[in-house]
Amino acid sequence: MFILFFNFLFVMVYAQNVKQDLLNRYFEVTTNEKEAFFYRLSQSYNGVWAYTDYDSKSRVVRNGYFTDSTFQVQVGPHAFYWEGKPLYKGRYVDGKPSGYWYFYNQKGVVYDSLHYVVSKSKKEEIPGLNENEEEEKKKTLLLQEEHLKKDTSKAFVSVEKEADFPGGEKAWAKYISKQLTFPDLVLATNKPQRMSVEVQFVVCSDGEVCSVEAINSSTPLLDMIAINAIRKGPKWNPAYQSNKNVKAWRRQKISFIIPED
Repeated sequence: MFILFFNFLFVMVYAQNVKQDLLNRYFEVTTNEKEAFFYRLSQSYNGVWAYTDYDSKSRVVRNGYFTDSTFQVQVGPHAFYWEGKPLYKGRYVDGKPSGYWYFYNQKGVVYDSLHYVVSKSKKEEIPGLNENEEEEKKKTLLLQEEHLKKDTSKAFVSVEKEADFPGGEKAWAKYISKQLTFPDLVLATNKPQRMSVEVQFVVCSDGEVCSVEAINSSTPLLDMIAINAIRKGPKWNPAYQSNKNVKAWRRQKISFIIPED
């Protein structure tokens, strides 16, 4: 049924420069019709490749841009939908999520967001792919200076004793294991593998955590869970320097294991 519909749709595509591909459940191009879960239409646009992925009911699942027709490096704005409704949106710079990514509820309203450390492109900006850039820069600056609202002292990078989770590593492992639940969509669209995201944040001298952002990415849905585990979790034990508690930066790696079906 899917293949019959798929073939009919492509007959309707008349633009000669439109590339047409079958995709497996992991959004990888495949020539095996039995593996097809989605399909992709793409075409060259201002030096990059614009694409839209569809499910078997012709509903948009993903859209955005790649650097070329091999679909290896994502650039510019991207959006992910599920069952015809927006799920999350954000921007890639040279294959890396950058800046704010927004998550939507069933009514299409933003209910949460996460921030990735901003990446600088090695290439020239792509015309038409940088809308609202100045607004996002202002939001990014506010996040990065969030820890200055209550405490204007310097945030240390290197200290005698780093900030740590109350109760130590065992308590952290126990806490994080309760927070990291896998959404069904992650299990359905990602191969069994080990994934990780490194999060950086500031722990103030009173243990309050703020300015939380991801340095790298596993997949946005898991990254958001990791961010919130720190952002909405308990206070940390502050860093120690020169016989007193101080405000300091901290990095924490969080790993996920996508199990076999």
